[in-house]
Amino acid sequence: MALTHYLQPTAAQHRPPGVTCEAYVRGEGKHCLHYRPGGGCTLPSVGTCTEWLKVNRQHRAPREEVAPPSPAPPAKSAPAAVDLFGHPLTEAGSKKPALAPAAKPAPPIPSPGVKEQAADVLRGLTDEDIASFKALGAEVCFRSETYGEVWLVPAYTGQARKELTPEHAATLVRVLSAFPGSRV
Repeated sequence: MALTHYLQPTAAQHRPPGVTCEAYVRGEGKHCLHYRPGGGCTLPSVGTCTEWLKVNRQHRAPREEVAPPSPAPPAKSAPAAVDLFGHPLTEAGSKKPALAPAAKPAPPIPSPGVKEQAADVLRGLTDEDIASFKALGAEVCFRSETYGEVWLVPAYTGQARKELTPEHAATLVRVLSAFPGSRV
């Protein structure tokens, strides 16, 4: 039985140029002491010589040390049934009768001084206003120091610029009006 696997590997600075195998042990000539003819390696953890694979363009990624498999934890008995909140469930036969659902509260009644406004008024633009803008085919550019250029367009063009349609602009205005002090 050969004892070559007990030899200490040659330090990187003492290896021949280009040899990167961490297990390389200097032997006679250029070959490692672990080298077998045909590219084999006598080390049981390697199998095929790393340097031989590099020369023959079959370089392998460095092997990662694999931890031995840990023993499987002992099988637990069937877990106890729990409800959504993690509380143990009672026995199937001793279920409590379901409670009647609570009555839903009535929606709040608006104050007498508040009246519903039409969607067109809330939006600030009527459907006719939007249709007229689209029929013109106009594109309007707004400039701001904070936001740069924003284009109001009849339909999105896909150009590399910030664009808004009148519908989306009106929606933004309405949302901002619902939250005083809010900004885009």
